[in-house]
Amino acid sequence: MQIVEIKQNWPDNLLRVGIVLSNYCNHKCWYCWPGSNNGTMKFPDVDVAIENISFLLDYYKEHTNKTKFDLTLLGGEPTQWPQFVKFVKYFKENYNCIITLKTNGSKSLDWWTTTAPYLDEVGISIHHEFVDIDHARNLADYLYEQKVLVNAQVMMDPSVWDKCISNMYYLKGSKHKWPIRFSELIDVSISYTAEQRAIIDSVRIRGNNWLWFLLNNRSHRTKTTVVYENGTTESVPENHLLVTRQNVFTGWECNLGTDWICIGADGSITGFCPNNVYDQEYNVYSVDFKEKFSPLIKPTICKQAECVCVFDTQMPKRKINNFKTKKIIPIKVNNANRY
Repeated sequence: MQIVEIKQNWPDNLLRVGIVLSNYCNHKCWYCWPGSNNGTMKFPDVDVAIENISFLLDYYKEHTNKTKFDLTLLGGEPTQWPQFVKFVKYFKENYNCIITLKTNGSKSLDWWTTTAPYLDEVGISIHHEFVDIDHARNLADYLYEQKVLVNAQVMMDPSVWDKCISNMYYLKGSKHKWPIRFSELIDVSISYTAEQRAIIDSVRIRGNNWLWFLLNNRSHRTKTTVVYENGTTESVPENHLLVTRQNVFTGWECNLGTDWICIGADGSITGFCPNNVYDQEYNVYSVDFKEKFSPLIKPTICKQAECVCVFDTQMPKRKINNFKTKKIIPIKVNNANRY
């Protein structure tokens, strides 16, 4: 049965903003996305970043229904930025936001004691070539004790499968119960056996301590629902569309731009994919950003060959030729920008 719509349970007033702070990383994993760890794009000037990203968030607050923000910080390796704490502290203290961090977790525990008060969720990626597995487990336990939502994502390299599995079971011996997930590697040179594929498709080796989660979660849970052409619906795991290769949405209308934007290391505003968000290009780190940024906020049309990450595949989207009467309605709330 063909899928014609992807739905999410994200709050209507939430804008998720991915911020790729640089492509510098202290790890050099062979399977990393091209250009993601070669250090050619430096970390931004912290004062420019704070000023212009604040303007962007304020623009959404003024012109849409968005009142809460999920700032997801990515790299490269975000924790290598010397101004990281100043940046997250500012937004945590001045906006209704949650701070989500994707990291390899390599910084010392002393660094994390300073930073943890400003973080709401941390995803620690476990890379078999470089990880200090003792440190990673201790760090996850520490963040859990600080009431930070934490999970470990083990990068499943089929060429050293047994080592990846061993790392997972070592993490499972932790003091506290936090999620441990399988993370598929996507590259033309990578293939999994049927047994390996079945393990990856199971998503995780350990889930949440649900009582702890309900008491301490400050983020929002993701629930992906697909709508089929006959009108039936089905809830699917977060990685289902990707691992089953139902990740081609060329020509679909996507909520990229209304529910989700990504600021690249070069200051561009797109999705994780390079799909444009607005009718023209803007750069968050340009000196005239505040003078030029005045887009109409509306869903975008996908122009990509495929979604290549879990998050983009979960984005609410609709197959347009199955919604013949649907118009693209911007979520502007003031009369000046309505169709």
